[in-house]
Amino acid sequence: MRALRTLIVDDEPLALRRLATSLRGIEDIQVIGSTTSARRALALIGELKPDLVLLDVTMPGLDGFNLLEQLPDADRPAIVFVTAHAGYAAKAFEVEAVDYLLKPVSHDRLRGAIRRALYWLGREEESFARRSDMQAMPALDAAGEDSLWVHRHQAFDRVAIDDIVWIEAQGDYVRIHTRNGGGMARATLYELEGLLNSQHFIRIHRSAICRRSAIVRVQRKATGAVTATLVNGDEAPVGRTYSGGLRTFLDRIRTDEKDRSRRSRSD
Repeated sequence: MRALRTLIVDDEPLALRRLATSLRGIEDIQVIGSTTSARRALALIGELKPDLVLLDVTMPGLDGFNLLEQLPDADRPAIVFVTAHAGYAAKAFEVEAVDYLLKPVSHDRLRGAIRRALYWLGREEESFARRSDMQAMPALDAAGEDSLWVHRHQAFDRVAIDDIVWIEAQGDYVRIHTRNGGGMARATLYELEGLLNSQHFIRIHRSAICRRSAIVRVQRKATGAVTATLVNGDEAPVGRTYSGGLRTFLDRIRTDEKDRSRRSRSD
């Protein structure tokens, strides 16, 4: 796996050194730069194209959120906020940050954030996807409109679309989740969104599509992140960009339930 090219941004030089030292103990991490200036960080992101930015929130002149607002979505790296202030966590997850770390950052917590960044970037499955058996997987349109080919247990299986609970993007592949497991499919979330019936499935995040009837709970965590709990026990992230469609869906369910209740009372 190619090293995760990482930029560190913090207005405290000591914090920069501590993070750089901690990252040296994590494999597949390459620190390509650091800066105490958010404005300089903007330039460095454009020049160096990092995969990951460890970003402080409160900095003079331009804070971490202002910096994100000036980044084009197409070029945006994975963002992990590293700060001494707990009060910005909800806002961090609203802008779809990968993680939110409070100083002083433990080594295990930093490792966890790196793993989240790998998933966000679709890199966690790169070594899996490079294997020859994955390259031999049938293409999306080879299975037909009612099923998908997935790779699991060193074999290829057909999974009926009716059995899918939710789908998680992982780079150029997707992980299919069913009630009884799932597997990897050679497709992108964009391709599947065009294939799946929108009456049955809903996009709730840049990396997640869920079966509408499989959503059993939507809640905001203490960190501020919003998640959808599915019938198989999984939790899928809810992104700010897609939350409007999910609210409309939930409002429609509540309206239908009220109508059924009124009809039953009148009967």
